[in-house]
Amino acid sequence: MARVTQLAAAGALVGGLVLYPPAIVGLRRLGVLQRERQDGPTSHLRKAGTPTAGGVVFCAVLAVAWLLGLRGAAGGVVVGAGVLGMAVGLFDDLTKVRSGEGIRVVPKFLLLAVCAGVLGVGLALTGAQSQLIPVAGWRDLGLFGIALAALAVLATSNAVNLTDGVDGLAAGTAVPGFLALGLAAQLQGRPELAGTCWSVAAVLLAFLVFNRPRAKIFMGDAGSLALGLMLAVAAAEVGLLILLPLIAAVFLVETGSVILQVGYFRLTGGRRLFRMSPLHHHLEMGGLGEWAVDLRLWAASWVAGGLALLWALATGLSGRPG
Repeated sequence: MARVTQLAAAGALVGGLVLYPPAIVGLRRLGVLQRERQDGPTSHLRKAGTPTAGGVVFCAVLAVAWLLGLRGAAGGVVVGAGVLGMAVGLFDDLTKVRSGEGIRVVPKFLLLAVCAGVLGVGLALTGAQSQLIPVAGWRDLGLFGIALAALAVLATSNAVNLTDGVDGLAAGTAVPGFLALGLAAQLQGRPELAGTCWSVAAVLLAFLVFNRPRAKIFMGDAGSLALGLMLAVAAAEVGLLILLPLIAAVFLVETGSVILQVGYFRLTGGRRLFRMSPLHHHLEMGGLGEWAVDLRLWAASWVAGGLALLWALATGLSGRPG
């Protein structure tokens, strides 16, 4: 199984590298092109016309890698989360391409809530109720654990979506989290789930070859929503749902910056706490280039992922019951 795991991750990397060039050409011909917000940084206006919805490719590659080699139930729920998120996100991307605006907030939330409910059933069927509680060890959270996972799915999908505003940022920030979750699964003796997490990281690395500044393709909501759903579901499957806020710390901070900005704006009658939110725009408006923003937030994500894994190891990660 170890060899299959390695081949799946390698195949995901190669598959992404091979498929993205024709996907860029195809999306351009189909007219699936980015529309930039007029209220964002002016430097981003040049990105208009870049092919988007590139998340479809990495979700397709992951599905093939799982079908051909991994095939375990837990990994299947992770891949299924990606496909569901991709479907909602692709609908949103195509709506933006046609009208300039995506799905309205309420319908989008309801679609993601349906995804969360479906994934909750999948998590229950694969025994994801058992979670590692820092300091306390493993506990069977029962239906509360599934409800918590569903809530995490909603929160993380939106957090990754908010973070996807600088070339390479969302994908590069997600890589350490999936690597850490894969290592956690491997230490639990679950190579199939580990291989699924590592395949996500591998295909994201392939995507980054074409998404780094200056990006030739964007993941779009098809990618950001898929990543958010997969990250939350993978954390639940590994039993590290309680540590997900640390694993996804950069995504959490990005979301927090938006909440703080809106709250402060309303409380002070129009004053701003940040130059612009989310945080990556605040950093850009302060004079940092996109590479500089990426490197700082990627580094923070690596630190957060490493700390979460060390904390889990100290609490009994490898002693998962059952």
